[in-house]
Amino acid sequence: MRQKSLIALLAVTLVAAVLAVFSGLGGGPNSDPRIGHPVLTDLAPHLAEIEQVALMHGESKTTLARHGDRWVVAERNDYPADAKKLRQLLLGLAALAYVEPKTKEAKNYPRLEVEDAGAKGSQSTLVTVSGAQGALLGEIIAGKRVTDALGGGDDGVYVRKPGDAQSWLARGTLDLSDTPGWLDPALLDLPAAGVKEVQVSPPGESPLAIARDKLEDKFHLAALPKDRKLRGDDALDAVAGALAGLQLTDVKPDADFAWPKTGESRARFTFFDGLVVTVELVDLDKTSWARITATGSGDASARARELNARTAPWVYALPAYKAKLLKTRLADLLAPAKSS
Repeated sequence: MRQKSLIALLAVTLVAAVLAVFSGLGGGPNSDPRIGHPVLTDLAPHLAEIEQVALMHGESKTTLARHGDRWVVAERNDYPADAKKLRQLLLGLAALAYVEPKTKEAKNYPRLEVEDAGAKGSQSTLVTVSGAQGALLGEIIAGKRVTDALGGGDDGVYVRKPGDAQSWLARGTLDLSDTPGWLDPALLDLPAAGVKEVQVSPPGESPLAIARDKLEDKFHLAALPKDRKLRGDDALDAVAGALAGLQLTDVKPDADFAWPKTGESRARFTFFDGLVVTVELVDLDKTSWARITATGSGDASARARELNARTAPWVYALPAYKAKLLKTRLADLLAPAKSS
């Protein structure tokens, strides 16, 4: 999402959110004057100036930085960030409003998870929003989230300003995921509708091939064992659709990835338009990592170049269910043999 579009959406949504907060909060003559007002008073007027959002949780740090018209995750070698999720975070921060003062005692901070974020064993998250040249636009220590804290479906979160002893219950919701959760998850979306053939080569087994001659045909298994049946009518369709809506769960630079010499699985997808996409997979630390490359003939050559330019620098962690499809074995497709 381009920066102008991001800021425009933030501004429109923020007006409605802030009005709702102010109309729903208030206090008596002896209440704290901050009740009902934004926690980060300088953030909303300076949305267009935001250059960086930093999240520190224990030893983990995530830095979301704006590079021109795009946002990136610094800890993942500037891989594109999830713009929608970032927009929701900025809206949430700008709309946070004070509801009720809580403890001032440091010994009680851990109960609300608003202790100093750098402390050992801390469960809090320090959120820092900066503008050009690092100008501070807002900073809070965000703690435990409370579902429906205020009734009527309104959630709350405990917060504290760095250096301020007073903690608060604030109205609002914040998603403060760890680093992989801020990556743009979209990877590929190549539906089975365009697939002509899939060849899967699991380690230590003969390649498995499914194919069809025409778009309107059903997929068939190239070598269905005698007297055996498929597990289900959609078993082959599921394999052919493994690249539809494919998302990543993490990413590493290919140059820094120690690709194992053994245990590799490979899935090769050939499309009717001439595009061929190959996914190489290895399992490390209970995670399936993939390299994705493409070739193309005719009209598909440009698509292949675009795909390679985007995927070649990276190795992707894939969701387990997608990785399983891309490593399908013959036994996975066959119904249990009838006992004699």
